[in-house]
Amino acid sequence: MAMVPPPITLDVLVGAVSETQRIRIGVIGCGTVAQIMHLPYLRSLPAQFEIFALSDLSPGLLDLLGERYGVPATRRFLDYRGLLESEVDAVLVLSAGSHAPQVLAAAEAGKHILVEKPLCFTLREADEIAAAVSRSQVRLMVAYMKRFDPGFRHGERLVHAMREPRYVQINTLHPSEDQYIDIHGVHRFGDIPRDVAQRAEKAQEELLDEAVGAVSSALRFVYHDVFLGSMVHDINALRSLVGEPAGVLFTDIWPPDSKFPSVTTVLRHAGNLRTTYTWTYLAEVRDYFEELAVFSSSERVRVQFPSPFLKHWPTPVVAQRMEHGALVEERVEVSHAEAFREELLAFHECVVSGSQPLTDTADARTDIAVLQQIFAAFDPAGLGGEAKTSRG
Repeated sequence: MAMVPPPITLDVLVGAVSETQRIRIGVIGCGTVAQIMHLPYLRSLPAQFEIFALSDLSPGLLDLLGERYGVPATRRFLDYRGLLESEVDAVLVLSAGSHAPQVLAAAEAGKHILVEKPLCFTLREADEIAAAVSRSQVRLMVAYMKRFDPGFRHGERLVHAMREPRYVQINTLHPSEDQYIDIHGVHRFGDIPRDVAQRAEKAQEELLDEAVGAVSSALRFVYHDVFLGSMVHDINALRSLVGEPAGVLFTDIWPPDSKFPSVTTVLRHAGNLRTTYTWTYLAEVRDYFEELAVFSSSERVRVQFPSPFLKHWPTPVVAQRMEHGALVEERVEVSHAEAFREELLAFHECVVSGSQPLTDTADARTDIAVLQQIFAAFDPAGLGGEAKTSRG
């Protein structure tokens, strides 16, 4: 039986930076995740980051956050292209929808990039981003914060030491986000010009046409909001735990054309390993549940993520095994370190040392490819829809 590895420390996670270098960072998109997580944690790391410039489509929000974080009016931009012309060293792309336009422009401007998931909506966009990053030789890291969670890293080490995993079970019970967001006092002004909002909506619909074709509006919502907005985290984590899926055996999305969807899929891996993944929206009960569990004949490891909108909640890892005929169960809470803050430290390390990001363009592209295979395996025939294929 493999020894239980020691907890991951911050130095092991991001590496020791011999000489701290302060990065001037520009934030593109100042919505929910920026206000709750990224901006406060950037400010908590003054030796690593200076919040140098802000960009958002909302004038009121831009002014409010500019004052709060000490960004002068001359470095607040309604158009992100103005921010890219400033003296920022790196950008944090948090805008809604596909991030491809902002990421491509940032790469061409020679700025290092930390971009929230999803990287983009289509494989074509991902390939264009990879080419732009290669040409410019900037560092691009995709913000899969769960990969930097100390609890997840501990569970990952346990799984990698496991002999012949047989079964992976992923369950996400997703309540209404408002029950969590409201405690943070997120600001919204509703002052984005109508023509600007309409152009953004049109661009998103065109990308959805390219990605999933002529499916119902409800299924388009499932693709961009559920698959790319939430399930992408678990697919990325799954791949880091047990490797790449070899195929999709089954997908169901139900109820048909519902505003409150559920998804179940079964993935095939090499050998005898299978994954069953159910994501379900259960709006009213304020108890977010997300667990990745890996089982073998002799060991079981469960990684239990808290709500992504709660700060400094640990990610427990529960491990079971037999010893001398007795069942042994260990529950480990590695750290209260916040995953969003840890990923910022990891990004800083990549920029100042030139190291390769853990979660890069290729990693994100594979996630999109897997999700599109999962989506394409759903056959809505008989549910009032039309059979379709994923287009990439």
